[in-house]
Amino acid sequence: MLLGFKNLLFILDLPLHIIYHRKKPIMNENKSYSKYIRFGIPAGIGFILILTLSIVDAKGLMVPVMNQEPFTYHIMDIKEVFAVEKGKDEEIIEERGGLFSQEDLEELLQRTQLEEGKHTGIGKGKNLIVIQVEALQNFVIDLFYDGQEITPNLNRLIKEKGSLYFDNYYQQLGRGNTSDAEFVTNNSLYPSMEDPTYVQYEQNTFYGLPWILRDNGYTAWVFHGYEKDFWNRDKAYTNQGFQRFISQDDFKLVETIGFGITDREFFKQSIEYLKELDSIDDKPFYAFMITLTSHTPFKMPEKYHYLNIREEHEGTILGDYLQSIHYVDKALGEFLEDLKKAGLYDNSVIAIYGDHFAITGYNPQGVELMSEFLNMEYDINEMFRVPLIIHVPDVEINETISRIGSQLDFLPTILNIMGYKNEKGIMFGRDLLNYQGKNFVAAQIYVFKGTFIDDDTLFNMSSDGLFENSQAYNRKTREPIELEKVKARYEYIVSEINKSNYVLKKDLIKLLMENQGSVDLEDLKGKNIPDDKYIIRCYNNPLEELSKNYEEGHRLMAVKLKFIVEEEVVLEGGYEIKDLAHWMENHEDAYLLLKTDEWNKGIFLKVKDEYPDIKDRLIVEQTKFDQYYRLSNKAFKNIFFNATKGNYTNEEILDFLKRNPLAGVILNEEYLDNSFVKELKDLEISIYLDGVDENVDIDQYENLDGFLLKQ
Repeated sequence: MLLGFKNLLFILDLPLHIIYHRKKPIMNENKSYSKYIRFGIPAGIGFILILTLSIVDAKGLMVPVMNQEPFTYHIMDIKEVFAVEKGKDEEIIEERGGLFSQEDLEELLQRTQLEEGKHTGIGKGKNLIVIQVEALQNFVIDLFYDGQEITPNLNRLIKEKGSLYFDNYYQQLGRGNTSDAEFVTNNSLYPSMEDPTYVQYEQNTFYGLPWILRDNGYTAWVFHGYEKDFWNRDKAYTNQGFQRFISQDDFKLVETIGFGITDREFFKQSIEYLKELDSIDDKPFYAFMITLTSHTPFKMPEKYHYLNIREEHEGTILGDYLQSIHYVDKALGEFLEDLKKAGLYDNSVIAIYGDHFAITGYNPQGVELMSEFLNMEYDINEMFRVPLIIHVPDVEINETISRIGSQLDFLPTILNIMGYKNEKGIMFGRDLLNYQGKNFVAAQIYVFKGTFIDDDTLFNMSSDGLFENSQAYNRKTREPIELEKVKARYEYIVSEINKSNYVLKKDLIKLLMENQGSVDLEDLKGKNIPDDKYIIRCYNNPLEELSKNYEEGHRLMAVKLKFIVEEEVVLEGGYEIKDLAHWMENHEDAYLLLKTDEWNKGIFLKVKDEYPDIKDRLIVEQTKFDQYYRLSNKAFKNIFFNATKGNYTNEEILDFLKRNPLAGVILNEEYLDNSFVKELKDLEISIYLDGVDENVDIDQYENLDGFLLKQ
């Protein structure tokens, strides 16, 4: 309310001013004042005002001040006048230093505090049933194939009273595919690009949808008709907040297709579990359900070929997919009817979405087939688009929301509908019903980090890691866009992914919950590798040199690998890799930098594949940007970039390391420009100087973390 008691205090002195000025004679309007008074007083007031606002803004208090009526709009106007032009919707990264600052944390905590707005609380107190449908792409919605309706039940649900349909909604995956779609949907955090998130961060503390609803009196179960340990679900679900996992072990496998129980049987048998869930202590429930039948390769038994497929599509991935998704739609329709018969439908909010694409861009024949079928280029804009339908029975709404969004945005959007707030966690997504800014989708899988989609733009990051070789298009016309026009947007989006990655790596939500929302990030700084001043090269007689240097206290050393006949990997200077692995097993606190002169950096992957138990203590060296994707893909967490080959400029190196924060960078003296080194230090990346003699005075290199000694 605008005129609350606190706000009235601002104007209580007005009657006194009126009485005072009525009694006091009006000053002579023609009186002249000295120039010191005429210019000095306004200038002084202006200076104090600017100084005050600068301090308020620097302290991160501008948003709270702006929220204090009745002066909100005046504060906003003044800030806009004195602010440097930044464009819209946070498209410029603030110069804060580091990958994650205290200001970043405050902004995220502020972002998580959703305000009431459109459709807030229309589902409050109701059950919530969320169904993640395997490989459900958006193009099948309202699609007629030779007069045959592909998804009649989903189409009918979209048209019903109480439905919201999001038709520009996108997948947001990492290395965990389907499991990452689950993770992002429930937590509004970007997934890991190193390992499946459920595996890498199994022990992290999370505060997403299951926990939030539990804190508001709900019981949370998860349903999936496959092996419970696949994607590490059985272990990960506990920290996600689910209280019970109904898995393949809990279903009767009376009928299976592909990976397991059919969706029809999955839904049919789940009804009994939902009734049980509904009876627990008269509490509302959250049921998260993951389907299975429409998994690639989409091969359905003949009896479920309900559609008449054209001859040119018979046996193709498109024809098989249409049959498969049509079956799933039938199963969903039956499930919705069973919910009504069980008395669960009217008191439940139901959300249905696709986990990821069905037909991949890695399949040239599939892409060609889809482009011809859809009569448009089948690019990431269409490939990554999945539907989201949220249905709230008996509410007088029916809308199609066409703003850009992704699975990252599900949590804040559904919390608004359910009427509950996230009081303890962090969310990177936006409420798609109320957020007024320009949203985006930051794709990372099957494309390169930095790629994004927003209302206006399709930006494809170049595979060679160079921004200037990337491509940007108008999303609607596909006309090229100058790269400089999207660079600020690209940098902001990369920073968002990096901040989320920081939250996961530091288990930041746990720290926030333990410290009532207050964390000093300075306390979290640290390295995953030994803080040795020297990296000792052990090339001539590797194992003896490793042992000698270990005894002298060194824990970070370098060895060189090479291929011999039939691509067998050995150490430079003799010894097989098994000898090195055995040495590592006996020296559990040692880390090794793996170097090679081989052009094929797959040599490192062979070591990882043969000896996975030691891979997290191996640091691999990349010399070109395009090697990163292969070395990091479920492989090495510690990578050094060696810039001494001189392939890239300072600016290109910085851009790459901002996009892909590595464990370290190796430079030679050519790169020791003070400003360049400072920017690298701000990224919290270790800097090593190559080719230094052990007798040199290293104090002159005070900004460096360590040195690779000469042979």
